[in-house]
Amino acid sequence: MNWIDKVIVEGFWGDRSIEFDFFDDMNFIIGINGSGKTTAVNLVVAALTVDFTELDRLEFSRIIVKLKSRISRKKPSVIINKKVSKKSPFASIEYEVKESASDKGIVFSLDDYEEQMMLRGFPRQIMEREVYRRHGRSVQSTLQSLVNVSWLSVHRASMERNSYEDEHYESTVDRKLKELSNRLVRYFSTLGKAGSEQLEAFQKTVFLSMLHRKSSKPLFSVAKEINLNEEKAALEGIFKQFKVASKDFQGRLDGHFEALSKAKDKLYGDDVPGLTTTDISVLIGTERIDYIVDEWNKLLERRQAIFEPRDTFLTIINSMMRKKEISINSQNELKVTTQSGKNLPINRLSSGEKQLLIVLGEALLQEKNTWVYIADEPELSLHVRWQESLVENLRSINPNAQIIFATHSPDVVSVFGGRVFDMEKVV
Repeated sequence: MNWIDKVIVEGFWGDRSIEFDFFDDMNFIIGINGSGKTTAVNLVVAALTVDFTELDRLEFSRIIVKLKSRISRKKPSVIINKKVSKKSPFASIEYEVKESASDKGIVFSLDDYEEQMMLRGFPRQIMEREVYRRHGRSVQSTLQSLVNVSWLSVHRASMERNSYEDEHYESTVDRKLKELSNRLVRYFSTLGKAGSEQLEAFQKTVFLSMLHRKSSKPLFSVAKEINLNEEKAALEGIFKQFKVASKDFQGRLDGHFEALSKAKDKLYGDDVPGLTTTDISVLIGTERIDYIVDEWNKLLERRQAIFEPRDTFLTIINSMMRKKEISINSQNELKVTTQSGKNLPINRLSSGEKQLLIVLGEALLQEKNTWVYIADEPELSLHVRWQESLVENLRSINPNAQIIFATHSPDVVSVFGGRVFDMEKVV
């Protein structure tokens, strides 16, 4: 996947041209109200997500988006041409997509079918949906193979709502939070399934260990090197993971390691009697147990890697919350617990807490892949302390994201002043 290397917009506000040479890691577009920063990010997002409504609404004549990759020398590009005709009530929009600088572009023209629907009097909403079905999917699927885009603008309501949404209105933040929560449930469930598959593989390893297994180690060498306390603790962890009650295993576990300690003393001590049949049985069994414990430790490392993104997310968000703790319940849903131990519905969080969950959760769902993460005024409702650490925390959750924020806040920019684009100078 690619990041954005350069964006050129011609015909910005009718007669201006703007240009951004974006950095790979983070970018901040700043400016006073009315400077065009939101319009600029809207154009970038609309171009890369094939948002016909925004492309039709916003003023431009050409958008050029050049992409680049860390692992490939190819330089894909996306060019959108918009032409206004006096003979037509709507502008002509044409996409040209190149998968590399030397490739011949693939051209997608959107206006032919749209014009026919317009002339036949189709309602605008139906027309846009049908145009997208016929044409947009092919453009969008092509772009999705080149760049992943996360677009976050939770405080700016969409231009249109259907009648059902009008009658059952909920805030934009609450709608976004509900959508994010559902996506997180699916994501956490995927992690849980991957973790369970590791446990199933371990169970198979335990059963197979009962069969003959080639080993290059000398007989009883494991008993000489083994750390009895660590081995015992690992076995206790295995039993607890598989929900074996302590009363069912603790006595036998203690007895085994007591017998192993005595057998080990006989094997390597001086002036001690020879090994009994019980000693030999314990020593041989210990080699098999040590193999299982070794496989268990490998399993724990793999499971830690699987759940690391989730755990990092929870650690970060809980370090920012006050008097509340976020966790994951057995249904893989976000659970909020107050300082007094009460469960708090997620929609009862403050607006700033909701915004924080959305911004950080969106980064988590990128799964540490290469993404372009674009947000318009992510600082809204966030405490100054949260703003200061926002970008660094996002980078901890997904270090492979290219961040492009339109912001008023110097606290969001923080120490990254060298990554700023001032619209007063860009336009």
